[in-house]
Amino acid sequence: MTMSHMTNFNVVTIAREYGSGGCEIGQQLAEMLGWELVDRRLLERVAALGKIDTESAGAADEQACAWWERVLRGFRCGGPEHCTSGLNIGVDRDEQQRFTVRAIQEAGKRGRCVIVGRCAQCVLRDQPGVLHVLVWAPLRERLERLKLEHPEERDVAGLLRRMDAEQARYAHEYFGCEACDRKLFHLCLNSTIGLENCARLIASAVGQQQPALT
Repeated sequence: MTMSHMTNFNVVTIAREYGSGGCEIGQQLAEMLGWELVDRRLLERVAALGKIDTESAGAADEQACAWWERVLRGFRCGGPEHCTSGLNIGVDRDEQQRFTVRAIQEAGKRGRCVIVGRCAQCVLRDQPGVLHVLVWAPLRERLERLKLEHPEERDVAGLLRRMDAEQARYAHEYFGCEACDRKLFHLCLNSTIGLENCARLIASAVGQQQPALT
């Protein structure tokens, strides 16, 4: 991915290694820029499109079909834009993925948003004006963060391996790409420099005037 001239960015996608702090960076960045944060809200948007409950949408989010038992196929009335029943029904993982992609595309068209996860770097890879960022961290840093986030988890290393494997499977199955392929990104950041520093660097790349790093 190359840029031969200055680009005006109005969307940022943040892909992150699990436990790298990418979600927090996305939140801070959105606050700095005054942009919309699209993370959990994306699930709610998809749930609204499909007339399903957010809990069901969350269960299907970023999960490849092969690893989840298929539930009652929803959206039998011609697609989410035609559904009017408002009933909470199950959703097929492939259907969930298609509507998630549509929600990302809609957010990309609106602009002025930070999209965290959901392989948005793949969905919007050919859209101009989108800055694609990868946040990573050394294994020890990721494990320490996960211990704090999941104090009840007895096998944090196992959890990390499972999440990494599922993320890779999701990206490969639905987009035919490697989730952390550096060629998909303009900017790759090691979060050990500090989450706020990472957010400020991204904001600087977007072109906004931010206070100097301290």
